[in-house]
Amino acid sequence: MSEQIVLRCEDSLEGIFTALFDAFVCKNKMKAPYTDSISIAAGEGEMTLFAREIEVQTDAQKVQKTVYSIQSRLGYPVYDTLLHALCHFAEDRGTAVLGYLVRAFAQGRGISDQLADPFALRVMELSRKVDNELDKLLGFVRFQDLGSILVAQLAPKCNIVPLMMDHFSDRFPDENFILYDENRNLAAVHEAGHRCVLVSGEQLQIPQGHMDYFAVLWKQYFATMEIRERHNEQCQNHLLPKWYRKYMTEWN
Repeated sequence: MSEQIVLRCEDSLEGIFTALFDAFVCKNKMKAPYTDSISIAAGEGEMTLFAREIEVQTDAQKVQKTVYSIQSRLGYPVYDTLLHALCHFAEDRGTAVLGYLVRAFAQGRGISDQLADPFALRVMELSRKVDNELDKLLGFVRFQDLGSILVAQLAPKCNIVPLMMDHFSDRFPDENFILYDENRNLAAVHEAGHRCVLVSGEQLQIPQGHMDYFAVLWKQYFATMEIRERHNEQCQNHLLPKWYRKYMTEWN
């Protein structure tokens, strides 16, 4: 029976990509055939019984090598799918992607179509759920104009900000803006004419402002355009769940 190994890493994309690199190092050192005996745990958690736990330190070079290996050997569409899966909040996302990569590097890109494989199926499930939330939030984000900067606050379930920042960089290349995820204390900061950068930390200070004239107009438009006779709150809650509305101007 193979020794069970748990790689515990920082709860971030960089931390999990580093753990994926170390997982393959451990796998290649094994003399017996690999039997999915390595798992990845992101963030703090309880010690796993009957398994050897290894602390993983985030390493930028390992992240770069892992990303390059996936993109060069499996292609950008597969990398995009795995990246989206890793942005989910599920505790098993790192382990699922590791199992997927072990099979993909051995069998090729066709593993994506083998949904009878539990790792391939799990990755597809996680990626699809992240895609659904991303698609909604790209339309539901509301920026507040604070004069010299636009600020949008979010409270997403998944780690969406890294996936959406390039979209808004393309839409607003000449604007200074911040996309702030309050659940993860993570912000995408865009300076006009430059690329977005991710900033995280407990001491992030996000600018605050008052509702401006256009926000008032938008709220008034939202209120007056409704046809009262066709009001359907159940349908509304289905198309726009309440947890999306926290920072939507028309609902505040």
